[in-house]
Amino acid sequence: MHLTQLEAFALTLAVESVAAVALAPAFQVSRGRAALSAVLGSSLTHPVLWLVFYKVYAALGALTTPALEALVFLAEAPFYRFIAKAKWTEALLLSFLVNAASWAAGELIYAL
Repeated sequence: MHLTQLEAFALTLAVESVAAVALAPAFQVSRGRAALSAVLGSSLTHPVLWLVFYKVYAALGALTTPALEALVFLAEAPFYRFIAKAKWTEALLLSFLVNAASWAAGELIYAL
């Protein structure tokens, strides 16, 4: 199954906000602030990812998604740090886990 950019963005927002809410207690942050961090972070990074994906793919091929996802989780970590009020190390881990959930959901959908 192939998703349009809008469908992929909606899936990203849904999966990442639900993952952030589910993980918030483990990181001792507010569920609402975690969800807001996920939505705002993804609203910034997702359009940029779509804008550069094919240009980067021309250079990196199969490594494009892992490389860009690494940049995305780093770019979204400050949202968890400053909005959700997580410590830096926890903001990085939270961002990584939330983005891993989103990536896994996308892989699952593409496998169908």
